[in-house]
Amino acid sequence: MKLYFLTDESEKSLAPFFSKRLLDTLMISAVIVGAFSIVFWSRRPLSELVATGNEPTIFFLIFAVTLIVNSYVNLCCGGGNMVRKGYHIIRNQIDPPTYEKEIDFYRYGLIEFLLHTLLLLLPFIPLLSLAAFSSAVSMVTFIMAVTILYTTSLFCRMSGFLVYLTWGRLSTGGYFATRALMIFFVFATILFAPDINPLQLLYLLNHSPNSRSFPFAIYMAVVSVAILGLIVVSHVLVKRHLHKRKM
Repeated sequence: MKLYFLTDESEKSLAPFFSKRLLDTLMISAVIVGAFSIVFWSRRPLSELVATGNEPTIFFLIFAVTLIVNSYVNLCCGGGNMVRKGYHIIRNQIDPPTYEKEIDFYRYGLIEFLLHTLLLLLPFIPLLSLAAFSSAVSMVTFIMAVTILYTTSLFCRMSGFLVYLTWGRLSTGGYFATRALMIFFVFATILFAPDINPLQLLYLLNHSPNSRSFPFAIYMAVVSVAILGLIVVSHVLVKRHLHKRKM
């Protein structure tokens, strides 16, 4: 199997790993998180904050900003919005099928999404580690928070891909549908389903680390089921497309 997502920068690939546009977007995302780190970094020593009973919030702030930025980037990658549209697409408004749609999903697209979501998170690890260290959170809490970032980003990636399979890259309705879904999951769920809201859980990890296990287990169970559902549906849609091509 050829790993086109590593080298192919054409519109045939949804999100080439090393395309200039994607790398530029990732750099801008890291700069945004770094800027938040500088602006909201506490000028008071950690010992002084603990003595006065004030908990440092930099851990929550940096992880929350990273979650929002990285989830949006993955949403765009899943929907094919990170590839510069070629002349053929712009002039004729024809969206050619991608490798993710022409190769069995379990053998290609799923592997690509799992790996790429992880790779897109790695550049933020130094900033996240610094925020965790300055807030004196445990390694277990840090791993939990990184896991929340990864699963949220993967969910957004799969959601974007499902919309792409349904509407394609050129649909205005699909464009707004993916953004609405991300807003619903990342922000709106805090109002009526806070147990599965990633921002709420990050806040809890920052301020109430001793009560983290049960909410984290609920979140992971629900989000894992949602991701598995998206994987199965994506596989079925890709398989249907392959079947139509053979007819």
